[in-house]
Amino acid sequence: MADPAKQAKTNAYVVIGMSIVLLFGAFNAITITADEYDPETLVWMNLVLDAAMTVLLGVILTQVARLNEPGGLKTAALVLGPLGVIAGLIKLAARFSSDHGWWTGHFNYALS
Repeated sequence: MADPAKQAKTNAYVVIGMSIVLLFGAFNAITITADEYDPETLVWMNLVLDAAMTVLLGVILTQVARLNEPGGLKTAALVLGPLGVIAGLIKLAARFSSDHGWWTGHFNYALS
């Protein structure tokens, strides 16, 4: 079996890493206006990847939150984790904001 302390540390790093990726994607979805449509396969792949990362982040964040050991790494994960989940939801919302948003993963030009 894996060492629980080592697994907890790994989970915290995963939460931080996934949160950074989702935050970067949400920032791009809000601030950049995409003007070309991706191929349908890529659109579906990105949608599934965004949804999977958001759900997985929530699951791992729950595990990190249940740890009894306080520390800087846990605190960083607990700060960035919820922000990452929100960012993942923003990325998913961009897909459903309009027909243009569906294809590009970005909010429409009215927001920029």
